[in-house]
Amino acid sequence: MTIDPNYHTYDPNDPYNIAGWTAQNMLAGPGYPADNPPAPYPVDIAIQTVMATYMVEDGRPLPGSVLLQASRRYRDKATGDLVVPSARRIKVVKGSFTADLPASDDPDLDEPFLYSVHEVVPGGRKFMISVPYNVLGPLRLHDLIVETEYKPIQPPRIYTLSHRQGGV
Repeated sequence: MTIDPNYHTYDPNDPYNIAGWTAQNMLAGPGYPADNPPAPYPVDIAIQTVMATYMVEDGRPLPGSVLLQASRRYRDKATGDLVVPSARRIKVVKGSFTADLPASDDPDLDEPFLYSVHEVVPGGRKFMISVPYNVLGPLRLHDLIVETEYKPIQPPRIYTLSHRQGGV
């Protein structure tokens, strides 16, 4: 078994070390799947593949991850299925990132929405994207950027009972 030396670290310069993200949001490693499992979206919503490449000037791939989250809830008009935004953390593997995302302007949705993107790589940025419905993929992440204010991605809440907080 090979253990990734970046898997567990407390180095503040490590792109895997994101404040607020805990064991519930682990990257692939010992005992965890290497691939990002597909999300079960309503069947009539178009899914687009979004890709990006991260490397330094000499061509070496950068390590890291990308955080994605829809800016709001969205509803499938045909079935009434409601999709609640949930932050996804996707590992950049050998300098490449790939994610399957619902098209944010799909006519089967109640109204268009955007995605918040946080690149957790050296020199990474925070920005918003719109994933188009009517474009053949795969799509390049950085071609989808829209000029609008970034909506921060909230880490998932962890609910625990503690004697210090009056729990049992």
